[in-house]
Amino acid sequence: MCGIAGFIANDSSTLGGDLNRMLRKLIHRGTDATGVAFYENRDHVKLRVALSRPEAEAELKALVEARARIIDSRTYQGKGVYTFYEASLSMDPGAIQELNWELDSHPDLCVHSIGPRISIYKDEGSAAELAQRHEIAPGPCSHGIGHVRLATESVENINLAHPFTSYLLPELALVHNGQFTNYFNMRRSLEAKGIRFKTTNDSEMAAHFIAWQMTDKGLSLEEALNLGLDTFDGVFTLLVATDNMIGALRDRLGIKPMVYFRQEEGRVLFGSEQICLTPIVDDVFATEMEPGEVKTWSV
Repeated sequence: MCGIAGFIANDSSTLGGDLNRMLRKLIHRGTDATGVAFYENRDHVKLRVALSRPEAEAELKALVEARARIIDSRTYQGKGVYTFYEASLSMDPGAIQELNWELDSHPDLCVHSIGPRISIYKDEGSAAELAQRHEIAPGPCSHGIGHVRLATESVENINLAHPFTSYLLPELALVHNGQFTNYFNMRRSLEAKGIRFKTTNDSEMAAHFIAWQMTDKGLSLEEALNLGLDTFDGVFTLLVATDNMIGALRDRLGIKPMVYFRQEEGRVLFGSEQICLTPIVDDVFATEMEPGEVKTWSV
């Protein structure tokens, strides 16, 4: 069991704290890891990388400086065994995808996010611990999604935690509750198309599948999610964000929950349970997504 939350908040200076408070209401759904993805309004590319060995930082910087100018950076220790590197970059947006994979090709590096708008923070422990350990202070944000994890895989490998991105579409972020029973067949099918994997988590497969449909096939987020509904097997709900949309998917069995609540002025709240919406709206009566339903919202 894991928990999902999301918020379309327009131009919000408080989204970082708001989403964290929503995730704290889902603490009973998992404390092995917590992660958030924000979409900021900024004028530079931001990079966040997890290092399994602190000594790999010199190699990381060399790879980055071959394609970008580092405006500023910081390195710090996470709760678990990983060191985190964060940098603001001046670079050609067309080189982001290639830099993403060059960094992921290094055995001691894993890109958590890179892009002109996206920032992902994830670490072991609860939402409260994530806020304490990481200096999460995004500027004005349009939307964000988050996840609390009850691990069925390694707890220490934070690269298996959510949100997941795809080097095919670095501004896409995905959180997932459930499991895909056809993961290995799906992975082999994607690898046969030349798509490369960094982890063994089935949620990475879903991120690559949706990103590939949107980039290679030219599908919209809604069309890609509908194709996922027809292609993925198992029990699952997905919340997927891009730089200008959020989409939600609930499988046809409807075992994993997903609710949403639309406020005025285009603000929309999402969550695994209604309780996680109450830090934002005291008196809320959310709508539960139907089994087999796909919905998308423009930001």
